[in-house]
Amino acid sequence: MVNKINRFERKWIYRSNNHLILINSLIRSNLFFNKQYPDRRVNSIYFDDDNYSSIKENLDGVSDKKKIRIRWYGIQSKLVKPVLEIKSKRGFETKKEAFNISELNGLEYVDHKNLELIKDVVNSKNKTKNIISPILTTNYDRQYFISNNGSVRATVDFNLKSTYLKNFSQLSIIKNFSSSCILEIKYPTNLDKYVRRNLKEITLRLSKNSKFINSAFETPSYFS
Repeated sequence: MVNKINRFERKWIYRSNNHLILINSLIRSNLFFNKQYPDRRVNSIYFDDDNYSSIKENLDGVSDKKKIRIRWYGIQSKLVKPVLEIKSKRGFETKKEAFNISELNGLEYVDHKNLELIKDVVNSKNKTKNIISPILTTNYDRQYFISNNGSVRATVDFNLKSTYLKNFSQLSIIKNFSSSCILEIKYPTNLDKYVRRNLKEITLRLSKNSKFINSAFETPSYFS
């Protein structure tokens, strides 16, 4: 296990590809955000069972829900130091468990045979009664920020793209969501009042946005 985290994660969606507006809002906020890490390309493969239980939980507004994904950074077509993440969420409070999966390191994932291998490895580690399969992948650029006091983290995501994996005939179809940017604020649960009080000047409308769910919306056959 890599880590186990409990925190609040709040997301806003900005329906413009001008991510610099989001960044300026962070820098000028009362929390005085600064760059924390170099920019990275973030890649994820999401999993669900044959009944799309995870998707339905999100669409139905279920308070207690779980999301399972593999995440890696940099090269999009090859898993580089991939990590299996299991995220459980109650409202805005998130618990995340992460596991290294070195046996998949260097694997080319847009391949029928390798997708089956990925499925087998994830199910062996997930250990739930329902078999889960790769559903879709998301890829986007991310910039990282941290508040001046080091207590609150923020990310800005842009250039989002997605590929539907469930139907092998669609592996070459890449959907582009570059018309939107996503701001996410992450902080310990005991700082909720403090963060709310100091982010009032950021007037974006709070949304239950999820890159996972929005990608699924753009694939009508996904719910058939």
